[in-house]
Amino acid sequence: MNRHLSSFIFRLLSLSEAVFCLSTFSLTMSSCNPEAAWVTDNVDITMNVEMVSAAFIQCSYTTTRDAYYLIAVEPVRKGVDPMSMQKQFMTLALDSANTEYIQWRNKLLKEGEFNIAPFASHALQYGATTRFFTGLWPGNDYWVYAFLVNPSTMQPVGKLHLQTVHTADESAMNIHFDYRVRDDWDYIYPLDSTGKIFNNFPYIATTRDSVELAEEEWPSPAFYFRLWVLEAFLKPDSAEVYYGVKVINNDGIRSHTAFEEGKTYYTAIGGFDGPFKQLAVYKFTWTEGCEFYFHDTDSTNLAITETW
Repeated sequence: MNRHLSSFIFRLLSLSEAVFCLSTFSLTMSSCNPEAAWVTDNVDITMNVEMVSAAFIQCSYTTTRDAYYLIAVEPVRKGVDPMSMQKQFMTLALDSANTEYIQWRNKLLKEGEFNIAPFASHALQYGATTRFFTGLWPGNDYWVYAFLVNPSTMQPVGKLHLQTVHTADESAMNIHFDYRVRDDWDYIYPLDSTGKIFNNFPYIATTRDSVELAEEEWPSPAFYFRLWVLEAFLKPDSAEVYYGVKVINNDGIRSHTAFEEGKTYYTAIGGFDGPFKQLAVYKFTWTEGCEFYFHDTDSTNLAITETW
């Protein structure tokens, strides 16, 4: 049994008892103005949960005055009432966000990157924002919350804004993917049941060279991509999640491989809305000036199409 197969079987056996480590904090660059004053007085936050599906929650946030604030989602803990212990809850949440920031910063320092965003610009929001929290589990309760932060003191300010949300048992979205390769460019289109582009649906995508897959001794490309989807859902904060039309010039950036003349490639696209929502894998041989347009509703254009 090769190492990939044994590793995959171990993951399947462990999946039912694995502890799902949800990254509760949004640690991407936010729309902060680092030169702005750290306003915390007379500021209030409005938080609106706009969409709830099986594995993602969409929220929008506005403040009465521009100020720094933390937003997060985490699983509901039975026996805990955050509103009765707001100060402690916010302090622990901010400590966790700062810990993740330090780990991120140290990793970049070790890699030789010295132009590193400060905590406020990296982990906090500033002004109005809309955020998708992905990688959630269907049919579970989550706390969605926000609160003001004074980054000079690293202390929470004011009150906790919190809402309990129950994710859907199944995806609320009826989505399929079209995939287009046109010379050096490739495009991903998430389409709703009417054929219109649906910009709010989260998905993941990757491209692999068929020769590389064969060299790694996977039982089959289907086996490899199933494992790839599984790993994405077990580690949602390490998955690169896309929305709407994705266009990439295939020069090796991100997860895509630069196309080469005469080589065969697999591109996999998976809906990130509930474990194993959907997996479409397209197979094509690239030549200069080529154009392919694949529909995942037409099985003749697919190497794999599955709904799990």
